[in-house]
Amino acid sequence: MGRVLTLDDVEVGGRTVLLRVDLNSPLDPTTKAFLDDTRIRAILPTLNRLGQAKVVVLAHQSRPGKADFTDTLGHARELGRLLGRRVDWVDDVCGEQAMAAIEALKPGQVLMLNNVRGHDEETSVS
Repeated sequence: MGRVLTLDDVEVGGRTVLLRVDLNSPLDPTTKAFLDDTRIRAILPTLNRLGQAKVVVLAHQSRPGKADFTDTLGHARELGRLLGRRVDWVDDVCGEQAMAAIEALKPGQVLMLNNVRGHDEETSVS
């Protein structure tokens, strides 16, 4: 079996990188404010290592129908605050808006897609 590559093995500068993460975070039921941002903080080292890559963050928050199911706009804002730089957000996962936003990324920029759990294919059982 071949060796698994890590960020130490590849040059990602200028390349588009899809970063799939679990950002499930406890939210205030009324305001949807973060009660704990541990999972968001956990991806900071990876994002910093990706440096000049064009990073697309694909994440989820809960499941449709649950009280803490929400879009990822708040996650993008919190991530940007913690990173100290802008994190763009698009209200799409794999449609035209998402594709256009991904194509427009410049090296070093981060884009968060909307909650992948809002996409039917993510939650359907086959």
